[in-house]
Amino acid sequence: MQNIHPYFVHFPIAILSVGLLWDLLGILLKKESFKNAGWWAQLFGTAAIVITAITGLIAADTIVHNDAAHEIMETHETIGLIVTGVFIVLFLWRSFLKTAIPSQRLQQIIYLVIGGLAVATMLYGAHLGGKLVYEFGVGGSAVQQVTHSHQHKEVNEEHEHEGGHDSTGKSEHQH
Repeated sequence: MQNIHPYFVHFPIAILSVGLLWDLLGILLKKESFKNAGWWAQLFGTAAIVITAITGLIAADTIVHNDAAHEIMETHETIGLIVTGVFIVLFLWRSFLKTAIPSQRLQQIIYLVIGGLAVATMLYGAHLGGKLVYEFGVGGSAVQQVTHSHQHKEVNEEHEHEGGHDSTGKSEHQH
């Protein structure tokens, strides 16, 4: 089965981040239309993060990865599941209030702080996902190149790489 997780990851990141911004602006500017935009973003963002989490779990069981990437992948997965749960809880909280942001100031602050921490944690998880792809080659052909030798002719002359990448999938020598 093809790894479709990368097709979905950007949607919850963008939609939930912007949704939190709409909610914040709606509270600060007392604009109901901004709060409505935040609700719709939360609705679609929560659906997107659930789909992204499911495709991520499928990908974790099907893509080839090396030992160096495994620990980061486990952390990425744990963060993804926790953040998904938090956004589901925020969505249910808001749904219980019939799409409104909590009306009491303390509840608004709690809601926004939890949402902000969830967005920040989601962004860190996305960073780890990017690290898996771009540094370790997870999900791509670079993972197949787990071990390669590396020889230099002389320090200032060109050098050759057999395979051109180290065990992390990164170029062993950067100029």
